Amino acid sequence: MGQSPQAPAGADGPRANGPEADGPAVDAPRPLMRMSIFRRLWAGDAVSRLGYQIALFLFPLLAVVELHSSGAEAGLVSASQFVPVVVLSIVAGVFADRAPTRTLIVVCTVVRGAALALLGVGYALFGLSLWMLLTIAFVVGSATVFYDIGYQSAVPKLLRPKELAEGNGILQASNSATQMAGPALAGVFVQLAGLPFAVTVTCALFAGAGLAFWSLRITEDEGAASARPGGRALLDGLRFTWTCRPIRNLCVQSGLFNLHEQAFLTAFMVYGVRQAGLSAGAVGLIIGVASIGALAGSVGTGRLAARLHAGRALTTGLLIASGSLLLGPLLAVAGALPPVAAYGLAFLCNGLALGAYNVYVMSLRQTIPPREYLGSVTASYRLVALGPNPLGALVGGALADALTPEKALLLIGASLTLSALPLLISPVKRVRRVEDAGEDLRAFVPAGPRPVSAEEREG
Repeated sequence: MGQSPQAPAGADGPRANGPEADGPAVDAPRPLMRMSIFRRLWAGDAVSRLGYQIALFLFPLLAVVELHSSGAEAGLVSASQFVPVVVLSIVAGVFADRAPTRTLIVVCTVVRGAALALLGVGYALFGLSLWMLLTIAFVVGSATVFYDIGYQSAVPKLLRPKELAEGNGILQASNSATQMAGPALAGVFVQLAGLPFAVTVTCALFAGAGLAFWSLRITEDEGAASARPGGRALLDGLRFTWTCRPIRNLCVQSGLFNLHEQAFLTAFMVYGVRQAGLSAGAVGLIIGVASIGALAGSVGTGRLAARLHAGRALTTGLLIASGSLLLGPLLAVAGALPPVAAYGLAFLCNGLALGAYNVYVMSLRQTIPPREYLGSVTASYRLVALGPNPLGALVGGALADALTPEKALLLIGASLTLSALPLLISPVKRVRRVEDAGEDLRAFVPAGPRPVSAEEREG
């Protein structure tokens, strides 16, 4: 979810972002994949995420294969890519509220490609070193923090509120696909062609993404955020995130889910290898089933968004995603299914439901906040949602050692399921459609700039 959330985007109707916005039928449905501006955003994001997923797996892989690093050193390389999420998210949020969105995502894309190019040049001139990997990994991770917040701020500037669920479904689906393809491609590149080829391909992906983003025309809002000092903008965004109950509920629930999920994944790796006798490859394949489910869930939710009750679909998605990680251990312990089938089913259901949940969470996070708070709210959300991941990994490993891995999985699954129940009483459940969030949640949004209802927009 990890993966993993202004006046509503497009509050004055569709923005003039090219010929797709023209014509008399302003409210007529627009096939998103036929809109050139959305296709460029989608293509740029998909290509850049593929490049990032390759780099994400490439850095620790190089540490092990090329440098023969210890497990701790490989872990340090991996961690260096995620430290910026904790350190820089809030700063990136304020910056995203004040900088031109297109410029921000283009620069971040170029910086990541340039960092990979420097890795290749350094390797050719001086050879590979641990400090070189750590530095490049940190730079790529830092640029990704700014990119993710800027890109999520771009979506509601290009799409109407009623199109956000469908658009985010398409974007989340490509994200799931890159999560499956990236690690596999990194392994193939390093094994068959070596570091220079892997770096060249990854740089080319970032370059292509930068060109796609550069062709976007994004209407920027003048005034509000840029008129406030950076510290004031930061405090205002954080205050809105915490005092807006719907955003706070989603933020806390995502953080709790990620904490438990990371603990579950860590304990499952120990369980699979030590207790179930599975190979490392088999453990990876079982976990990878979740990405297949997420791909299907994202695509399906995007296509059915107009027919689904947003609040109920979101709540149901979180409950199923949580409960499935309790169902898997229960089926395995009871002997109802072999461990491979039990956990494969659990991860498939988890990914499927989580895909639906993430589509709606992202769409509501782009719709509820005032536009000038969008970057800060996104940053705050990501900090709370992703920050617990390292702690979750430590808890999962400690429980697997203190109990048995199987008992640890049961405990974590039960705790995760219970932690999802408070969402049943959240006002988020009231939201009928994403574009109606301003009206449905009016009583729960802090005073000041607030979401504008669909009727107000049309008037």
